[in-house]
Amino acid sequence: MSAKRPTLGAITVPARMRTTMLRRSLREHPGPTVAGLVGLLAAAWLIRYALRGDQHTLGLLAGAWVLGWIVLPLLLGGGRGRVRPVHLRLEPIGAVPAAIGLLGASAIGIGPAVSLVALAALPVHAARHGTVAVLVTACGAVLLWLLGLIGSAIALEVVGHAGGPAGALLTGIFTGTAMGVAGSLWAVFPWVSVLLVAAPAEVVRAMAYVPSGWPLTAVTGTTGRGVGVMGALVGIVALCAAAYLMLVRRVIAAGVPFRPRRTTAAAPATAEREWLGWVPAATRAVVGRELRAWRRHPLRLQYLAFAVVYGALLAGLPLLSGVDLLLPWAGPLAVLGAAAMSAGLVGLDGTALWLPLTTPGGERAEIRGRALAWLVLVTPIGVLLSVAGILIAPDVDALTALCTLPALLGAGATVPVWVSLLRVRPVADPRHPTAADNPTDIVSVLVATAAGLLAAAPVLALVVWGPSEVAPLLPLIGLLCGAAAWWGGLWLADERLARRGLEVLAAAGQRSRPPETVLPLTWDAQWYRENKTTAWALGLLTVGWIPVIPQGLMPLAFGIDGGWIVAGHLDGGARTTVGLGMVGLGVAMLLAGLVLWDRRPQPTHPPHPAPGEAG
Repeated sequence: MSAKRPTLGAITVPARMRTTMLRRSLREHPGPTVAGLVGLLAAAWLIRYALRGDQHTLGLLAGAWVLGWIVLPLLLGGGRGRVRPVHLRLEPIGAVPAAIGLLGASAIGIGPAVSLVALAALPVHAARHGTVAVLVTACGAVLLWLLGLIGSAIALEVVGHAGGPAGALLTGIFTGTAMGVAGSLWAVFPWVSVLLVAAPAEVVRAMAYVPSGWPLTAVTGTTGRGVGVMGALVGIVALCAAAYLMLVRRVIAAGVPFRPRRTTAAAPATAEREWLGWVPAATRAVVGRELRAWRRHPLRLQYLAFAVVYGALLAGLPLLSGVDLLLPWAGPLAVLGAAAMSAGLVGLDGTALWLPLTTPGGERAEIRGRALAWLVLVTPIGVLLSVAGILIAPDVDALTALCTLPALLGAGATVPVWVSLLRVRPVADPRHPTAADNPTDIVSVLVATAAGLLAAAPVLALVVWGPSEVAPLLPLIGLLCGAAAWWGGLWLADERLARRGLEVLAAAGQRSRPPETVLPLTWDAQWYRENKTTAWALGLLTVGWIPVIPQGLMPLAFGIDGGWIVAGHLDGGARTTVGLGMVGLGVAMLLAGLVLWDRRPQPTHPPHPAPGEAG
């Protein structure tokens, strides 16, 4: 029997494994090096800001950095190339040495090194308070670094390998946040400018409960408070380390990655029959299947989380600039986003469509079941967000938002089903979906979005140009528009599946897509010369929204003015004319972009060698 490897040698095994993988990764892919250079630039800016910046803002930025270190690897595939506890199952090593070795291996890499440089901004800021303050904040920076290191390791093991739903929710929340901030830059930039000069009073109060602000609080507050917050920070790091130790022990003992336990108890079928008793049995079965798919399918969860966060931020972030007019629109915006993200769900189902095609009346049940399930799922979300916006801004007139909600729900429930049947984009493996699978495209998203806007157009037109006497009729008009959009979408989807069902089934069952247009991430003059149509299409589809929403709909429908809103500097008929002209210009740009995108050069598969030429 061979003796066990010494503890110190066993601890260094993960570090050597990680070093080898990192060396090979840097040789084969330039991505980590480029990301490291960008991170160093951001860290240098943070250190420069620490020289003269605000204490509380610096603590907030440091916390955002640590949080990004924990979350971003989940979204960008950071689990690849890492040493995981399951890799050590056959090694003669205990749980404690394994946890120490794994954390040591996690510390080897570009990300941890750049994060340590960035957190050095804390002792740089504390230098104005003396040497003791620098030492204390340096210890606090190391504790925050350990918190990010351990938190990232726990998140990658628990969430990154938990089978998809948790990671999908995080991905949807992150992408929705990024898009929401990008869509509200006009409101975020002024607030960020104020924050960088001096943190507002509400931020100062909140930072008292954020660990990233505690190292600086320890050197600027009383001695007793400083000892207390540093002790609390040490305790949080110790709790995270203990949690990671338990996780490693469980994985090594079980031999499989950690997976959260799931309950197997199913809801009784009688409850479903009670609230859907008026629905035919075949349609009710499809509703149940779709609701389960929405709860379990990673991509569906990701799309739903994206729509909710995106809509809420588009309506809520303007509060940073004192604009609360959009808060009641959080629900309609989330519903519109959910409809757009549902415009390709048939591509996720593969050849499962053969079931309704071979069942008498199955096509009608399939269409109505999908639409009804979407309605059951999204309606509470839209209503809750709208009510929350009304409660936050009770002085804002919410009648228009509430009246457009049923119109958007009616269109969003049925039109995306028709669009997904019209433009089927199959995924590579429906049984094992990944974040790289995207069954929607820009055309499907725009068609679904345009259908919702068209359904809500009568309500918006009456609000903007109609007499004030029609205000009591707006709820009824919204309901009628929603019902018309519902039945129109059902008719289109029924016709598509009944007449072209075999064509849709064949498209959904394909395992390979035509090659897609490759878009360079940096400026490439050669690519532009060869793909001018594609470049112009992307430019028009991106810029075309600016005349439609901020230059057109915002001054016309919401009365929002600003220095860069052209119609905001005019009054009366001139204001309306310019606003409508901007909307028309934006629509024309978007339509031209769609036409050019459809006419873009289609890439071809690389030629296959002849049998005699192989090898």
